[in-house]
Amino acid sequence: MPLLAERLLLLGLAGWLVLWLGQQWQWQRQQRRLETAFYDLLQRQKGKITLIQLVAQSRSDPEVAKKFLTEKARFFGAVIDTDERGQDYYQFPYG
Repeated sequence: MPLLAERLLLLGLAGWLVLWLGQQWQWQRQQRRLETAFYDLLQRQKGKITLIQLVAQSRSDPEVAKKFLTEKARFFGAVIDTDERGQDYYQFPYG
């Protein structure tokens, strides 16, 4: 019986490790997509980026993209503004 318990424990730990590694891989993949999309939009939009643009281009979860964009805005000193259609955007220093 103790041998079975040890094997089940090891199997459970291995399963947990596989799930954790999978989540880490997904998170890193999403971060790379966000980074790529962010710098592409930064260049194409001359520093003016909306959350919806970043979500659409990176195919990321909106909450994750918002956190990412907020962190980038803080890091680069971007300001949040509203365009003539009432849509909020981040204006990053450009040029």
